This record gives sequence, structure tokens and C-alpha cells, in this order.
Amino acid sequence: MDPIGRALTGTCAFRLMPSDDLAPAPSTAVLSQLASQAWNLAYTWEHASGGEQRGGLVIGSPGEDGQVEAAWFDSWHQQPAIMRLTGNSTESGASLLGTYAEEWGWTITLEADGDTVRMTMCNVIPDSALAQAPPDAPPMSAGPYDVMVAEWTSRAG
Repeated sequence: MDPIGRALTGTCAFRLMPSDDLAPAPSTAVLSQLASQAWNLAYTWEHASGGEQRGGLVIGSPGEDGQVEAAWFDSWHQQPAIMRLTGNSTESGASLLGTYAEEWGWTITLEADGDTVRMTMCNVIPDSALAQAPPDAPPMSAGPYDVMVAEWTSRAG
């Protein structure tokens, strides 16, 4: 079954800090093709204290070199501006990277397989942030850590 244009349901697990456990909650999404040159993923997820959140990812079709550009917004993670991401198309989706606050970053991996769509978002901690952390902060290391891990499945209606 093809998930394109179908209502998708599943879970989105979220955590704020690398030392926190991922907390799964109900989530929905719709993956659609926008003409021949772009794809759109619109999703919802639940924040424990902030309630329902919404986000979207628009990914352009890959160029001859496999490079893609994307735009991302999320009512909790990325606001008020839309973040521009770049990356590569993969056999089953896309792998993207964007930066914010000069050195911080996000990676987003999107995969579609049969009737399932998966998205993993990682926050990328720069080395400079470790030097600025308070002495009583939980231990963490520079680099990416999973912040959101979502999996949605389409169901024939």
C-alpha cells in the first residue's frame, strides 16, 4: 500500500535533553506530492505540557547529484521562521541538515517503506555548548542526539 495522500497514524516519541527518556505519544501525518518537484509531510505530535503541536517538511525533488533542499517548521521546535535544510536523497527518502544559533543544528531523516513513514529528528550540540554548560548539568557530549522519533502507518479506509 502506498502512503502518499493517505492519513497516517502512529506515534512520535519526544525528549528535550539527551539524558531524558523518549516519551511516545499519539501522532498523525499526511505525506503528499506537490507537483513533480516537491513532497510535503504535514504532522502533529503531543508535547507533555504544551499539548498538540504541528509541523511540516517540504522537500524538493533531488537534482542530478542527489542533493535536495527542504523547508521545515514546527510549532514547538522551529518558530517563528522556517528553517532551510539541505541534504541528500536516499533510496527510501531524504537525509537533511540545517543550522541555527550559528553552531547548533538539526538533522532530519525521512524514510518511506511500504505503508510506513518514519522521521527521526536530531538536535546537534556544538562543542562550544559543552564549555558553557553549568557544572551541575547532566553529562552530555557534542554531536547529534534523537529528539523526536516518529513512525506512522497508512490504513485503508
